[in-house]
Amino acid sequence: MAETVAVADWHDRVEQARRDGYDFLINLTAVDEIGRSPHIRVLLWLRNRNHETLTLAAMCDRDDPHLPDITDLFAGAAWLQRQVHDFFGVVFDGADDSPLLNRTGGTPLRKDVLLTPRITTRWPGGLEPGETQASPGRRRLVPPGVPDATVLADPEATAETIAQSAAGVRMGRAR
Repeated sequence: MAETVAVADWHDRVEQARRDGYDFLINLTAVDEIGRSPHIRVLLWLRNRNHETLTLAAMCDRDDPHLPDITDLFAGAAWLQRQVHDFFGVVFDGADDSPLLNRTGGTPLRKDVLLTPRITTRWPGGLEPGETQASPGRRRLVPPGVPDATVLADPEATAETIAQSAAGVRMGRAR
């Protein structure tokens, strides 16, 4: 279970963990919590000499995600922070946030980001063998990660409802 740390206390808590002997950085990544909360959860795993693991989590505001830089404590965090910035848009204050892997811009691992090629290209798994596009009586299958077309067409759809639809949640129709 992860220990949740306030954004303002992130650097101090990581520094305390290092003083407590958690001096091996295992990983730093993020999870988009859309549909559960308006946050991006940043997770940090540390290990001590006894192979005990400490997991720290910070809930960053989805609209303006910021966390203090921890590269002064763990130099290896630089790469991981840049990766989280590339894919989730979390800004690590004082760190190098230049693109590392994602040079196209955007935040492709956020759940509300639509991947256009998945929407526009026919998906071979959308039909059963022998079935045609005109087969009646069945809900059309869409590729994983693509929201239902009716949700996309709805002008009142929020980022949250689009993300839930892309995750496979059946959305109720407005009456």
